[in-house]
Amino acid sequence: MLPARVRRILILPVLIWVLLSELSVGAAAPGKVRVIATVFPLAEFAREIGGARAEVRMLLPPGADVHTWQPRVSDIRGLETADLLLFVGSGLEPWLGSLLKGADTSRLTRFEAAAGRDLLPSAPDADEHDADHGHGAFDPHIWLDFRTDRGIADDIAAALAKLDPAGAPEFLRAAEDLKSRLNALDAAYEKGLGPCRGRDFILGGHAAFAYLARRYGLRQVAVYGASPDAAPTPRETAAIIARASKEKTTTIFYEPGVGDKMARLIAAETGARVRVLYPGHNITPEQAKAGETFFRLMEANLESLKNGLGCR
Repeated sequence: MLPARVRRILILPVLIWVLLSELSVGAAAPGKVRVIATVFPLAEFAREIGGARAEVRMLLPPGADVHTWQPRVSDIRGLETADLLLFVGSGLEPWLGSLLKGADTSRLTRFEAAAGRDLLPSAPDADEHDADHGHGAFDPHIWLDFRTDRGIADDIAAALAKLDPAGAPEFLRAAEDLKSRLNALDAAYEKGLGPCRGRDFILGGHAAFAYLARRYGLRQVAVYGASPDAAPTPRETAAIIARASKEKTTTIFYEPGVGDKMARLIAAETGARVRVLYPGHNITPEQAKAGETFFRLMEANLESLKNGLGCR
């Protein structure tokens, strides 16, 4: 057995390494505002507005579903070292309340993106099942209206400026740049979805696109309710198949997170094709590795809708 003095000398570097590892969890570069965003759009906006003065981390891991994900102990510790939490609210993140209760958030500034917005009610077919799985009376998918996103950009800039007053001019300029890009995206949707043969789009997924539909005069027909794990009844499925056949629907849309099984079932019965629509709350690990962006996802959605609705 080694003498006690030698053991202490050998153990000391290990203890130092453990201490440094603990201190590095959630640590940001000196002077940077530490931001945690629950979902992809908020993280993207915060990175663009915060620039080099903010360190932004997305709480939801790539590939995770926002309705069913369960936080880890490391997420509690991350919140305790953060300066600003960006979340959507309106029931989108059903796990957030318990996460906040488990953390010391006395120094944390919170920004609820849905607060004070022009919210739509939950899908008409929403029921107790939807309420149990995180959705309340209002639809939380607000980032799919790019006018709302402009207001969110202003509010994120204001929240960052309160935490870092010296950076306020940079945050405001970056927010204006982001809003210009959102304006251009909104204009592209208005132009692209104006002259279309159809205004209804059938979605073999959950009702996540109501804000987009409202903005551009479309009608969303979703197989599922507000929750992605709410299975339709055979009668509901048959009704949608009959509707697609009657209206000679050429395209059935699906969400990557829900999968294309239901969309392909309807398409097989009606002779339609299937195309993807991205809700945008998260991306896959492969998309994260490739550097996917919110704007590219929304541009892909526009092309899918133009193709599926027969827009000239």
